[in-house]
Amino acid sequence: MVSGFNVGIVAFVVNLLLKIMRIRRRQRILLTIICLLFYCLITGASNPVIRATVMGIVFLLAYLLQREVDIYNCLACAALFILIVKPGQLFDIGFQLSFSSVLGISCLYPRIKSFFRLGNCKFRALRFICEGCLVSFCAWLGTMLIIAYNFHIISPVTILANILIVPLATLITLCGFSLVLCGSFSPFLGGIFSTTAAMFITLLLNINAAVIKIPFAYFYF
Repeated sequence: MVSGFNVGIVAFVVNLLLKIMRIRRRQRILLTIICLLFYCLITGASNPVIRATVMGIVFLLAYLLQREVDIYNCLACAALFILIVKPGQLFDIGFQLSFSSVLGISCLYPRIKSFFRLGNCKFRALRFICEGCLVSFCAWLGTMLIIAYNFHIISPVTILANILIVPLATLITLCGFSLVLCGSFSPFLGGIFSTTAAMFITLLLNINAAVIKIPFAYFYF
């Protein structure tokens, strides 16, 4: 299933390509917004995608108008838009998890990072790994209670799984994006990206199957 994470990757890639083509900032932002809306529609407009699309549009408009972006305002706009269209989504678990994970990262990550002073770490590789673990941990904390209440399960292994799976999900999205761009005029390149994406998907599934076998990966109550 397409997630809001994929929307962020698409926005970044589209904006980067337009920048390489030397498109002016105003036109670049407007074209990126159009691409995000199109991507949202063709992927089924699920709650995570709508949330990320609205947040992305609010962020881009603020950048266009040279205003400071506030993550909580972006989340509020996304939630309000979804609930106006479908008020019943307030009780949907997917809706709750989508917003609670982002809130968990937004609220907890800066505070915990500051507490442990990760910004002072001189080793970039170590800092990158620690920050990745911290983001995954904050997202897990943000969703833990909702998952525990609805499914009666707590899965600490999610923290490790996210660290391994998120980079692969990024590569899969980039391969899919490249496949769409190149497949229409070059079947050879399309085949390469398709095969590569399939390889990464297989690896992702194998990692997911492996981590759940780790002792105390999850437990029911």
